[in-house]
Amino acid sequence: MPNLTFPVVPLLAQTNREFWLTTWASPFFLVGLGILGGLILLGLFVVLFKGLSRIPVWEQLSHRHNPAGHVVAGILTALMALGAWQIVQQQGFTGPAEGLEKILVFLSVLLLSAIIGWALVFCAGRKSADTLLSTLTEGASSVLAFVALVVMVIGLLAGFAFRDPMSALTSIPRLFETGTQEVQLTIPGLDANVNPDEAPLVPNQLEFDSALLTAVRLTTNRTIVLGDAPRSSDFVAAPRRLQADEELSWMRKDGQIPPIPMGADHILYIQNREVDDATVSVSLTTTPPVPESMTILQTAAIVLLVGLALLLQQAVAPRASAVALATVKNELGQPLFLVLTILGTFLIVLFVFLSFYTFGEDIKLLKECGIVVIMLLAAFQGIWSASSSISEEIDGRTALTVLSKPIERRSFVIGKFLGIFWVVTLLFVILGTIELAAVTYKPIYEARENSLDMPTWQDCHREMVATLPGLALGLMQATVLSSISVALATRLPQLANIAVCFGIYIVGHLATAIVSGATEGFAIVKFVAQLVSTIIPILEHFQMQAAIDAGSPITISLLCGTLIYCLLYVLLSMFLALLLFEDRDLA
Repeated sequence: MPNLTFPVVPLLAQTNREFWLTTWASPFFLVGLGILGGLILLGLFVVLFKGLSRIPVWEQLSHRHNPAGHVVAGILTALMALGAWQIVQQQGFTGPAEGLEKILVFLSVLLLSAIIGWALVFCAGRKSADTLLSTLTEGASSVLAFVALVVMVIGLLAGFAFRDPMSALTSIPRLFETGTQEVQLTIPGLDANVNPDEAPLVPNQLEFDSALLTAVRLTTNRTIVLGDAPRSSDFVAAPRRLQADEELSWMRKDGQIPPIPMGADHILYIQNREVDDATVSVSLTTTPPVPESMTILQTAAIVLLVGLALLLQQAVAPRASAVALATVKNELGQPLFLVLTILGTFLIVLFVFLSFYTFGEDIKLLKECGIVVIMLLAAFQGIWSASSSISEEIDGRTALTVLSKPIERRSFVIGKFLGIFWVVTLLFVILGTIELAAVTYKPIYEARENSLDMPTWQDCHREMVATLPGLALGLMQATVLSSISVALATRLPQLANIAVCFGIYIVGHLATAIVSGATEGFAIVKFVAQLVSTIIPILEHFQMQAAIDAGSPITISLLCGTLIYCLLYVLLSMFLALLLFEDRDLA
């Protein structure tokens, strides 16, 4: 494929260094491509659902009460989960809790695969297929689509500032072809009567792409000599001698001569200078031209899963979806959502230009403060919406009017929670997008303020990606608090609901300290501490401050474990809400 490039806008480039706008805009080009890819995939699924709805057998399976449909959906889910698991486990799991990590990650992969599996079956019904477009263009879907389109347009326009945009696209298939390759080579030992200098150079074929090779690590248990030709007189580069148990490391960025041949044949000649056989371990690390292209796939997957979740919700629970749609429209029409959005935007922008006096660590404070502000605003939105929407409708007899229609009580409660969840998600998407833009710009601002070297767009992209897990954990925490508020709203008035949720928020962040502090106390104190930590969610699980301060990334196993923990508490809260609302006198 020819190396196609787009011209860089003169305004965005300087002669010897990147202009700051070029550096800031480049990461959003990958995000824009990911959103475009996700929308295209979602459109293909809509066309697929339309086509499957024309097949009588498949249309029969899409009936919600047909057990065969659930069996087929379960089979599709299992097949996709196994395929996705083969890709995920390539990253490897290490540590004392390796088994538990694998279980948590597999459960999360199974859950995400279930969205696609059940959507393939139940979104292909005649009624569901006829409402696909309307589902994606009203309520929360319309706002999500608008935000996605705005970010996509901005990202695609940023492509003019991206150096060689086609390299980002061509790197996508190479993401699955590159990585770390471990090769074990055995070199026969030397005959006792042969001079070590006359030992043969054994050829060893290595399979790798020279253009993508970024690191080499070589270890041996015997004294060996590395060469690039079968005879010493033909050596192009100077040979390298390694003693037993010595390690040789090379990285392309260091600019040193590689220890292995980089020609077309990739034959490494090794001379064993000892009597015993030599075991040589070669680790080859290859990376695509633009490894950040993984952001394209991740963004596309998120867009696709969110779109399919909305469609599946409408297909499986149409009555609850109707309640959710009414709740979303009502909450978006209230001034609180707009006020919280403006307040969050103002605070995030303020944090960018506010000096925290942390000696070069302001980017960490920006992440922490931004994530906490978004989580608190979203949690307040969810708690306020649950307490006002459910409590006021019960007290004002509006719930009685709604339930007089063919809507069951469980559909009413679940629909309310779904509507509130999508409102919280909307607030997170809007403010989270602004937070990512702020985090991407912060290294540039710090460099310009302190007269430092301008960071690369890869540095800005790295900061942006490192913020995403914190936003995901914040959304989970706000969801848990909103689900608890929905359960309490079936019995408590608005003010009492907010007060109890505030107390749960405080105790939930102190649960670990309460349990650890009660270990040396009386038995009754230990029992109460354990009871509180069991009933009330431990909200410290959703915090990322420690990881940000230490500069440690959030692992996928931690995210998956927190997701399972969040879902368990949401299910428990919904069970409690249904139990409390079932015998509630609405008259």
